[in-house]
Amino acid sequence: MPFTVTQPLGRPPTFHELQELAGKYHVQINGNERAGGFCHPDPDQPKMKGNYAFEPNGGIRGDFSGHMPGKLSGTFALATGKAEVTVTEKPFLLPEAVLRSTLSVVMKDFCAKFPAVENRSQNSEL
Repeated sequence: MPFTVTQPLGRPPTFHELQELAGKYHVQINGNERAGGFCHPDPDQPKMKGNYAFEPNGGIRGDFSGHMPGKLSGTFALATGKAEVTVTEKPFLLPEAVLRSTLSVVMKDFCAKFPAVENRSQNSEL
């Protein structure tokens, strides 16, 4: 049964910020600031792959799949105000509560890296 985990997100990351973060975790991005794919090539870690696309409003949508053992797949959406991951398939032996909790912690850490940007024109009028 699919489930969704949501966390507050100040703003979606830029393509450059995603590249920097991916490099820290040995994730390869094959694409550009409009769309592409990604994969985690390290054989000692779960192999993950997916696709992403930047939306005109700056948001990012995509999908992912991998084996850890057992299949894990789903979709993600990053927009100003909200990050959302929907798991559509999970390993049978992995309890949903454990996956949901782990995903929530990881998403909270990710979202903390991208706080909202203050609008300077509004602040100067106050």
